[in-house]
Amino acid sequence: MEQALVELAERIREHDRRRRKIADVLKGLKGRANPTGVEGPEFEEISENYFTKTVGRHGLSDTTVIGVDGGLLTQQLHGLDLILVRAVASIFHYIGGELDGAEYYPNEFPSPKLVDLTEPLDAREFEFMVGVERQLAELELAIQAADSQHANLLLLDGSVVPQYIDRSVQGHRALKSYRKLFGMFGELYEVCASTGTMLAGAVKDSRSSRFIDILGRKVLPSLPELSPEEQEVLENSRDTVLLDRVLEVGERTFAFRYAENPADVLRDLGEWAGRIHVFYVKVVPYDRPLRVEFVDCSDGAAGMADRVASLIYSLSAHHDAFGLPSVLIEADARARLHEEEICMVRDSIVDFLGPSMTLDLRRHRWPF
Repeated sequence: MEQALVELAERIREHDRRRRKIADVLKGLKGRANPTGVEGPEFEEISENYFTKTVGRHGLSDTTVIGVDGGLLTQQLHGLDLILVRAVASIFHYIGGELDGAEYYPNEFPSPKLVDLTEPLDAREFEFMVGVERQLAELELAIQAADSQHANLLLLDGSVVPQYIDRSVQGHRALKSYRKLFGMFGELYEVCASTGTMLAGAVKDSRSSRFIDILGRKVLPSLPELSPEEQEVLENSRDTVLLDRVLEVGERTFAFRYAENPADVLRDLGEWAGRIHVFYVKVVPYDRPLRVEFVDCSDGAAGMADRVASLIYSLSAHHDAFGLPSVLIEADARARLHEEEICMVRDSIVDFLGPSMTLDLRRHRWPF
């Protein structure tokens, strides 16, 4: 084991050395117009004609920002699955660059919602329902908050498109939830468009390689400086791992479409599918870049990327080693659930049913 760990550490160091070389080459693209060298329809998935851009901090003068997050716990029992979910919207009001007040919707610590599943779901279907229920709780709250507050920016914790969606799941309840989820995303987009609220999502720990895919198809062919080994390292990296070496604090990448072609998960969003854009921004010195997704509600992705990035930069630059908007940090703290809470639900059900009903799975009743 010790030898395996030594070899792993050495591979990580070697990959990091090669990424530094790649980053040095890519830094040469900063400030260069049309860094991909591509013209015409192929260029349309990239919304701006530069590689990186300096982000100015928003003054936070007479500004309202909403952050929505949810907490989730599950417990699988014999013949019964439980989902406990809580969503909270933190609403920060700024005047003159300072936080003037905070509100919470529906309140500071709302009671969690209990969802029970008695259908015979397999593990894949159960995970699907868990993901859908969390997103539904957050979306319902986001729609209500956006409609009532008329904020400058509404931030979701995570993506602005449905996540953990498996179109092959065919159960009646799953299909009903699937349709409801996409309908609520569309409703949120419409509400934000009608109220003039910018809608974005901050993805804490992105695993995406979409940016690197664009580099591989449109930038690498014009960069003969990279060796085959370095190109292989680039192609096997995640966006944030590479961009941590490329971006300086206060810089963002060009904005690009969420997907080159409407992926399965986007097709059911209709006309909104082509309006989902992404950029990465580095807001503090000792944390990796933040993936930001946003919905272009005004037919101007580049301008909206500037405005969203400016606000997120100001909201996130409070801790040198943790770059996340403060309004989402607060929402997370309010929405977080503790394991004891679902255990109390389970114990209460057992009390009502009596000792003759055994709900615990066999793996939890191990007598040895």
